[in-house]
Amino acid sequence: MSKQKLTVNLLPVRNDRSISGVARTVNAAFTSDPLIKWLRPSATPWGYQDATTQKWQSRRVQNVMSEGIVLQSASVGQMAHEYPLQNKATEPLDGIVTPEKTAQASIARDQELQVNQNGDAGAVVFLFPPNGHLPWSLSSMWLACKLWFLELFNPVQDNSSKDERVEIFMARHNFGKKALRARYPKLWYLEVVAVHPSLQSRGLGGGVMRAILEQVKGQPIFLECTREDNIGFYEGFGFKTVEEVELIDAPVHGNEDGRFKYWVMIREADST
Repeated sequence: MSKQKLTVNLLPVRNDRSISGVARTVNAAFTSDPLIKWLRPSATPWGYQDATTQKWQSRRVQNVMSEGIVLQSASVGQMAHEYPLQNKATEPLDGIVTPEKTAQASIARDQELQVNQNGDAGAVVFLFPPNGHLPWSLSSMWLACKLWFLELFNPVQDNSSKDERVEIFMARHNFGKKALRARYPKLWYLEVVAVHPSLQSRGLGGGVMRAILEQVKGQPIFLECTREDNIGFYEGFGFKTVEEVELIDAPVHGNEDGRFKYWVMIREADST
């Protein structure tokens, strides 16, 4: 079976070290995402991994863990080894591409990844169950208490976001989610699917989506696609666009028109 048809092994995030690696991968994967750029029009891109952004993203991961499910694959280095580049080798100086040179280029790049980004997660998923919360457990109650104290004594904010735009997006998101859940009582919400940028073109995205669909066990699931180019990818897994949403705010510094568009997509329950 080809790698494109395999399911990536995803495990729940459990500890602070994993949280940091997950946060770095999400920052890197979404640094050029249209929604993030619209929400943070004048800010340094997420991918620069400054300490403030990293701390905020780590706190965000913890908050998702308290209400939903955060899944991660093995590290970037491990995933690079398991999912080698698919005939994407850089052309050599002599202009001659051979299987040996292709393999050498792939190995060289993978070794560099393992050295520089071994602690980062190869892929990350934020997933919320139908009722919005997982059943309470000792670990979830402990995390909720921990977050309460952190927010009280050590709050973290993303001051680079434009507050008005965050409010516009969240109001529209919450309205749409409420309407969908009234129609589909067992509806899951897929907030984040992130594959580390250094692992692109390896078939990881499809493997991650298969793991997600196994997690929801045939129940309906929806997402908000923020790149038009990705619509076809999700359609390949049975998602259909049910709404095209346009958000409008005042332009910033005259370098944009203040508009942002995203697509609400849903995969209905399996007939079986």
